Amino acid sequence: MCAARLAFLLNLLISTALLTSGCSFVLPSTPHSTTSERSCVPVKPILFHGQTETEGPYSSIDLRLSDQSIKVAQLMDVLPLLYKLAALQGAGESHRVAVMELRQSLTDRLLLTLFEVSSMTAEIVCERDRADQVADRMDEVDASMVKRLTLASIVISGIAAIVSGGFGLASASGASDAAGIAGGAVASVFGGTALFATSKQEFRHERNLLSELWENPRQSRLFSPTIWRFLHRHHKDPAVTMRDEVIQAWRQQGRLGEAGSAGEQDRAALMFSTGGTYTSTDLRARASMLETLEAHIQLLSEELEGFLREIVQQRIAGTPKEGFLP
Repeated sequence: MCAARLAFLLNLLISTALLTSGCSFVLPSTPHSTTSERSCVPVKPILFHGQTETEGPYSSIDLRLSDQSIKVAQLMDVLPLLYKLAALQGAGESHRVAVMELRQSLTDRLLLTLFEVSSMTAEIVCERDRADQVADRMDEVDASMVKRLTLASIVISGIAAIVSGGFGLASASGASDAAGIAGGAVASVFGGTALFATSKQEFRHERNLLSELWENPRQSRLFSPTIWRFLHRHHKDPAVTMRDEVIQAWRQQGRLGEAGSAGEQDRAALMFSTGGTYTSTDLRARASMLETLEAHIQLLSEELEGFLREIVQQRIAGTPKEGFLP
């Protein structure tokens, strides 16, 4: 009986030690987890800063655009171009060359904004896929580990039952009990480890778009000026900006944890830094946060389409006396 108790206590200590220290392990780094700047960052990221002009004497001209299109023009910083263009067109045919130059400038700015949106969404999608690929690898490792540990637990339980039964038939009750206890303890170690085993991996993101949005600097280093203005523009609620909507969506989806909690602070310290040790769950949360940001930035493409469509419809409608746009 003393031997059985000793075996029980020994195996209980082994089980506790393994369950508390052997459930988590760090995987070696891969190119997907460490070389983001070579795979997702634009080859030559250049942020275009247009020369802001005052509206001057043209501000009294009716542009005959909707409020939504006026807001889009402000985002692209082309409102002074529109006022000049409307004034020249109202002056007649003598300024045809100047009108064509202004039209070309407007077209260039519109195309540049469209490409900025495409470039930004491409980088976000690349970063999201990179996180998903590393998470997939970690999930495969975890599944393989759980499978092996579960199989070991089943085999050990079976062997322990056979040995215990053999001692029982031999009328060695003390040895039978000891074998049963030891086998059950070892099987519980493998079974418990399979339940709690998780892998981790170092994941780097020096160019962190999520951190830029979270910290909210006055001037962004990663977003173009047009997109940064769009994210700080009030959308549906006059008191809430597009950036606020993105962060609220992160919290509603549970990506940051409960507001003000220690869990949120830990997750924020990981997500909004230059990188750290991630679990598969953390990487899935990061990918989801990037997807939310991408969806909100894509809304700018819809507004640009509406802006261009409104201008084209004005051209098709004819040439009014004043305020006509290209």
